[in-house]
Amino acid sequence: MTKTADIVIIGGGMQGMASAYYLSQKGLKTILIEQGDIANGTTSRSDGDAFVSDTNPGYMTFFAKAAAMEFDTLARDLDCDFEWIKRGCVLLIENEAELEIAKKQYEAKRKNGIEIRLMDQKEVHYDEPNTTPDIIAGLEFTEGGSLNPMLLSFGLGNAILKMGGELRPYTKAMGFEIDQKGSVAKVLTDNGDILTDKVVLAAGVWSADIARLAGINLPITAMKGDLLVVEPEVYITRRKTMEFGYNIVRNEYGTKRSVTPFMEAHGIGFLIEPTLSNNALIGFSKYPVNSTLSNNMVIRAIAKRAIRFFPILKDMNIIRTYSGVRPWTPDHEPIVSDTQINGFYISSGHCGNGIMYSPFSGKLISQMVCGEETDIDITPLSLSRFEDNIKL
Repeated sequence: MTKTADIVIIGGGMQGMASAYYLSQKGLKTILIEQGDIANGTTSRSDGDAFVSDTNPGYMTFFAKAAAMEFDTLARDLDCDFEWIKRGCVLLIENEAELEIAKKQYEAKRKNGIEIRLMDQKEVHYDEPNTTPDIIAGLEFTEGGSLNPMLLSFGLGNAILKMGGELRPYTKAMGFEIDQKGSVAKVLTDNGDILTDKVVLAAGVWSADIARLAGINLPITAMKGDLLVVEPEVYITRRKTMEFGYNIVRNEYGTKRSVTPFMEAHGIGFLIEPTLSNNALIGFSKYPVNSTLSNNMVIRAIAKRAIRFFPILKDMNIIRTYSGVRPWTPDHEPIVSDTQINGFYISSGHCGNGIMYSPFSGKLISQMVCGEETDIDITPLSLSRFEDNIKL
């Protein structure tokens, strides 16, 4: 059966659901297709962060701040409790070399208008006595929060349905028809075709393969990440805490963390995030998804790194672990963009910040599709910034 839509969104995770939500708000007849179930991919295997702490000063900090504020709007507008918690977060600084980098970031973030505090050693341990004693400083961010991304995805889905949109899980994109003018004409699926002149590809790590069906080279690869779940009803810390060294994992500052070669090679770092389920998530790792590395070795390394910052964890039980894959771009920043095919848009490649960026990315996509001025300049997010973006 052939259907008709103003726009088709491909991908049922947070990126796709957010895009469909904002496009439905614009009055477009929207159909979202997802090869599996809604929120069953990377969205269901994330930690649900929305903080400005792990972005570079400048453009991406402004982007992250706008994205975090969008969750306040969703919490007000959606008939859904997605466990939006605003307790701030703290980045723990291990040594003098990290402190020097942190001071520079502190000043740069302040110039960006970010609410931030540089904490000395006494303040860090007064704030959370369970922190290991030799942590010398911390950076506190009060903006943003954490959430349950699966609850939010289903909340967005209910809103999309109420606005007349359609969700089609277990429907796989098989190809596209492009007309003689180089514009989208049809989306081919294994569950019937859809006539449309607009498409948003928001399929995370699967986006590159789907884009290739339209002749678009999308530079997205998969990076794996692991999380540990701590037993419930134990107190570790009241809010999200992570190592400042994460900024060194992501960026080049001319210094390295005091970690083992194994940890360095596989992006092992520390974060802990309490949940409303009275337990906590612990991470993190970052390594190519095609690695043959034993998952057990990564889990042990994450646990060891976590105990270094919160020794209390050595006496607690891990009830389960899980892993997911992140869509990674060469410059580690997202693609929110049009393409060389008229009517074909991309919202993908959000790396480790897919949950945080999703509502704002969806809002920007809706503005692009409708020919409106976007809330911020999206040139830095354009697919054209990659030189190898050529039609296949």
